[in-house]
Amino acid sequence: MMIDELRSFVTVVEEASLTRAAQKLCVTQSAISKRIQRLEEVFDAQLLDRNSKPPRVTALAHRIREHAVPLLAAFDRLMYLSKEDGAPSGTLRFGLPHGIADIILFDALTAMRDAFPALDVTLQSEWSSGLLRLLDYGALDVAAIMTPKGTPPEGYLYRLLAPVEVVIVQSRQRPLVPGRASLSAVARKEWVLNPEGCGYRAALRHAVEAAGLSLNVKADTYGSEMQLQLIASGLGLGLVPKSILESSVWSRRLEVVTVTRFAPKLDVWLVFPQQLGNLKQAVEFLGDTIEKSFRP
Repeated sequence: MMIDELRSFVTVVEEASLTRAAQKLCVTQSAISKRIQRLEEVFDAQLLDRNSKPPRVTALAHRIREHAVPLLAAFDRLMYLSKEDGAPSGTLRFGLPHGIADIILFDALTAMRDAFPALDVTLQSEWSSGLLRLLDYGALDVAAIMTPKGTPPEGYLYRLLAPVEVVIVQSRQRPLVPGRASLSAVARKEWVLNPEGCGYRAALRHAVEAAGLSLNVKADTYGSEMQLQLIASGLGLGLVPKSILESSVWSRRLEVVTVTRFAPKLDVWLVFPQQLGNLKQAVEFLGDTIEKSFRP
């Protein structure tokens, strides 16, 4: 690497003096001269006209400087990436699960944009298991995931963000079961659920199958508002985080069904690798923002 040589060369051109360049870089004039000579050997070109007293930079040197300045700036940014106390810059690849995207997406994006204008946040929405695989492959820098309550993710650094209470809902105008019902009663009805891979659906299926029953899915679709609209029309029962239900435009047309021996609770975690470099501040801020999104 010839970063010191390039940096000395650019300083000489900008200062138009070997002496002033040496003073600015806190090195001897002899050291500056040797660095320029090494660059001349690399470029096989004359960068200083030594026939003049003092030596003057050549026209070619000015052209080389134009390319060297952005190269040095890029190198400085590269070296800065590994420093955890550095200002976040570049790209933060953030993964979030389908089930809680409605809760955190808007707040997370707007807060990160305002706090770190030099940082580009890209999003990947997947189920929690898929997000963990993307972290393994190095395709994500950080992810929010959901697990059954009290079971932190293994093999990662993590931060607990919030518990999530999941409730069973049905149409208030066209109820399918009483407000308090058994697991067998709700299992016999049709359901509107997230597609396979959803933690809510997996918890429901596990409980239903453990009771020797089967789950009857009428429709599986992404998007909480679409699901709640279908449920409000009487198409089936559904599972939804309580916080999403309370903020939904369909909440007045829905009612919660209390089911004996079934009250799924999940935890939301922020998961990230050991080395974050200059993304550390941004990841910590992201965790704070998501926590606020879950507060009443």
